Formats: sequence, C-alpha cells, structure tokens
Amino acid sequence: MTPSKNTKAKTKWQTEVYYLDSCNCDWGCPCQFNARPTHGNCEGVGGIHIIKGKYGNIRLDRLNLAWIASFPGPIHEGHGKASYYVDDSATGEQFDALSVIITGEAGGGPFGVYRSVIETSQEPKRARITFQEKGTHSQVKVEDDKIVVAGAQLEPMRNPVTGKIHRAIIELPTGFESNRLETYSLKNMFANDGFLNFKYAGTYGSIQHASWKGP
Repeated sequence: MTPSKNTKAKTKWQTEVYYLDSCNCDWGCPCQFNARPTHGNCEGVGGIHIIKGKYGNIRLDRLNLAWIASFPGPIHEGHGKASYYVDDSATGEQFDALSVIITGEAGGGPFGVYRSVIETSQEPKRARITFQEKGTHSQVKVEDDKIVVAGAQLEPMRNPVTGKIHRAIIELPTGFESNRLETYSLKNMFANDGFLNFKYAGTYGSIQHASWKGP
C-alpha cells in the first residue's frame, strides 16, 4: 500500500549521493551566488547516483535519479518547469519513495527548496538512467522507452589562450545542494522529452559528493 501524503511528509530519509549538475550558464554559474543567470534564464539537467540511502525502512542504495528543469528567469523568482525520472530498476516501494524525494514532497534536501519554485511539472517516470562518476568525464544519460531524452557530459575547462586545463572548486559553507562543487565545462547537455527541449555545450557543469536528508 502506498503511504498517504501526510505519512510521506513525516517519513525520515537520508542519502549519500554523487550529484552531477549542469546548466546553460557560464562556468561557475552565477545562480550559485544568488546572482542572475548568465543569459537571463536557466535550463539544466541533473543526475543523481545514490551511494547509500534509505526512506524510512526502504533501502535506496545504488539507484539513480535525474531531472530536467527550465526557468524563465532567476531560479528564486520561480515559474519553473520540471521533468523527473526514477531508475527503472527500482521496486514499486523504491519508486514511490524516490518520487516523493525528487519532487520535494518528502521535504528536506535540495528538492524541498526547488519544490517552492517549480510551477509546472510532469509526474515522475521510470527510465533507464546511466550515471558514471569519473571526475572530469562524469556523465548522465536518461533513456525513456529506448529513446535518449536527456543527458549531460562533463569535460575539463581549458584556458582559451594556452589550452591548459583549469581546475576550479566552489566552496559554499551554507550551500543547500552541497558545500563543495568540483566545477567543469560541458561537452554536451540536452533535453528532448516532449515537455522540455534544449541543447548546449561549453557551459557550466559540476560534480558533487553530498549528503541529503529530510524532512
């Protein structure tokens, strides 16, 4: 039986994750500092690999999540649109648990914050989510019914004059996603799931090792 919404909101959960974040902003992403997005709007793809986690008594180890989001202006001004995807290898219980976590309904974590600025969204769907944590070359790919609907792949930032690799770390002691972000460029980042559609390269990406919990 699926728990009621009131029960879901009270259920304690915690996860240790790798989070690949990507968007259409310049390297560094002004949104991380509560500044306006580079081009005025914000579009991005996020991939999550749960190293270990649980929702109540439901184990969530080694499962993947992904989401696509688009905002017409700064994220904090709201009016966002989002698509959510849950690992197709999840059991029914795990799918329900991960659905309320990623949509923010469970409370806590970064998605509790994002829930307040998402205006329109699709219900979570099962998908084949491939997540590779390989530092500079980390990537996420989302396949819905054998069609690739979203993805993001990191690559090094390079000095435009010398071609040498830049290495940069953003530290945010009070960051709600993570307090340490290894930042990179994007080899590619795209979404085409019938609800959101965009494509970028050479923009901002990061990989984070984070711990999230709620409510």
